[in-house]
Amino acid sequence: MTQVKHCQIAIIGAGVAGCIAALALSRHFQVVLIDKQPACPDKVGECLPPAAARILRNLNLLKDFEQRQDLHLPHYSMQSRWGSEQNLINDNLSNPDGLGWQLNRAGFENWLREQVIAHDVDTLWPARLLDAQPGSDGWLLYLAAQTQAAQQSIAIPCHFVIDATGRHSAFATKLGLKRTVLDKQIALWASLDCGIKNQLACIEASEQGWWYSARLPAQRRVLALQTDSDLLNKGLQHDLPQFCSLARTQPGLKTLLPQGIEHSGTMQLHGVVSANSTCLTQAAGHRWAALGDAACSFDPLSSQGMFNAMATAMQLANSLGEYGLCDADAAIEVTRLHQAQIKSVWQHYLSHRAHYYAQERRWPDSPYWQRRQAHKNAEFS
Repeated sequence: MTQVKHCQIAIIGAGVAGCIAALALSRHFQVVLIDKQPACPDKVGECLPPAAARILRNLNLLKDFEQRQDLHLPHYSMQSRWGSEQNLINDNLSNPDGLGWQLNRAGFENWLREQVIAHDVDTLWPARLLDAQPGSDGWLLYLAAQTQAAQQSIAIPCHFVIDATGRHSAFATKLGLKRTVLDKQIALWASLDCGIKNQLACIEASEQGWWYSARLPAQRRVLALQTDSDLLNKGLQHDLPQFCSLARTQPGLKTLLPQGIEHSGTMQLHGVVSANSTCLTQAAGHRWAALGDAACSFDPLSSQGMFNAMATAMQLANSLGEYGLCDADAAIEVTRLHQAQIKSVWQHYLSHRAHYYAQERRWPDSPYWQRRQAHKNAEFS
């Protein structure tokens, strides 16, 4: 038997974008938040920019977040070797919004889920989208939800759907929409015990790509190599000693990896995740919109993926709150505004991406750098 669950707005994906949208929209609408995972799995630790404090404050989350020392460390500054061997430091000390945070990313997303539940938002996970049927005033979603006893079929009639399912863009894909893919970049990442005193995050360019490292809560550190999937050394994703040897060829990474750490049991190689630049050819349509990585995914070099997800979620929530869900013309205007906003964000991102990759000219024969200096572009329809 199919269970019917009514709501005004269905949000698919309980990552950063989905949770922020659910919290903001639940002030005005009946919302259901759906995710295929029972909890957020391990992810690469990331930096949350200082400006995110404004959004957390708006949602009355900042005080609780700041008290959760298990979720974050202050992000004082970034040291980089980019474009030359010179080590440059860019700090947040003069930023009016504060320092920013180095996150336990999975912990942060699971904390956001807790806030959603605490604010009495209806949640459904684990549940998988099977189909989506359009109607004149909304959508009918069909899902398979996993309970302790068995799999349950669920139908959700709603007036608006938000796709916050990350690069997979599950809802938009059901509609037959495609993604424009600019590159093949992946991140091969590891985590390790952090016994050194260096508090700074770092970025360091290399012939095959670039490296990122930052401290995490619980005395851990993340270390990641960004390169293209076809340029990754064969078997490197399964070979921790080889990964460490490659990292030690970088001047700024040697001190982060004490000799023998790869054999100590205190360092784990987690594997490969997508880190490429992609966008949906259409970020909104008839009573639906895509947020975060589902709309456009950024190179981690930008450090703007999470903030973009949060900011566009708030902007969409504000538009829906202003125009409502009942009037067809209002729904069209919400779609138009969101599509224009995502297009603007994407074009600004492409400009900044081209600017920073153009600064690195030390390896003119490297396929990785040649590809990024070819001035590729991609447009929304």
